[in-house]
Amino acid sequence: MGASLNKEVTEFRAKRLAIGLLLLLPTLLLIGCVSITTDHGDGEGSIEEDQMHSFEVSENPTIDVTGFNGSIEIIPGDAGEVDVQATLKIPSRVSYSAEISGNTVTVVAKRTDSGITFGRSPSADIQLTVPAVSTIKARTSNGQVMVDGITGDGTVDTSNGKITLSNVVGTFNTSTSNGSVKMVGVSGQFIAETSNGRIEFSGVFDDNSNNNFSTSNGSIDIAFANEPSVALDARTSNGTVNSERPILATTTQKSRLVGTYGGGSANLVVRTSNGSVEIR
Repeated sequence: MGASLNKEVTEFRAKRLAIGLLLLLPTLLLIGCVSITTDHGDGEGSIEEDQMHSFEVSENPTIDVTGFNGSIEIIPGDAGEVDVQATLKIPSRVSYSAEISGNTVTVVAKRTDSGITFGRSPSADIQLTVPAVSTIKARTSNGQVMVDGITGDGTVDTSNGKITLSNVVGTFNTSTSNGSVKMVGVSGQFIAETSNGRIEFSGVFDDNSNNNFSTSNGSIDIAFANEPSVALDARTSNGTVNSERPILATTTQKSRLVGTYGGGSANLVVRTSNGSVEIR
């Protein structure tokens, strides 16, 4: 009698396990393409690695740098030399390269795995010291980008992070999806876009330049470093537009200001959906 009962219990448990596996199978098939990595904070997952490279370049080199989950900082140094320092976190899961081709230095850090990570994620913080006259191409995700003291053209992008341009001269296009854009002591032509963040500008626009500042959620603050010669078209959906400087206005509304400072040689379009515009 006992043996028969044990047999029935065993058969019942086996059937229940089989049914559970059948119910779980569709879920496993759906997530079969997703990798899950767990970092326990020890072993190779806790390692940091520094990479350092130096390259000889000629005049006006192109600096092309791509990172992820970390910051990019570009500062001026000696002419004819580019120094790269990268701090890689969890380097076993990072693909990193730094090389030169012609007069272009290319630095690429990318994640080698994909999917869901519990604990620390791999990342790369990259700092470059470059000639003061350089062409900049910099992009990262989940990190800030800072460019200081560079004369030349530049394209700067990050998906979640702040962008700071300080003391740069040239044509710069900047874009971030979640973060502020700050331009301090700059001169040239500038495009600044963010979906969620504040835009700040202090500097000078080149004659005949076309400049555009836009954000979906954030205020925009503009401080001219000299007597401006700017044709302005500024508008907000929810906020006010105010100019402390005298302007020859053609449209004056609470949420829109169109007019000319000085000779109006540079064009400036300013747009925000939720925020105010202040011009000084």
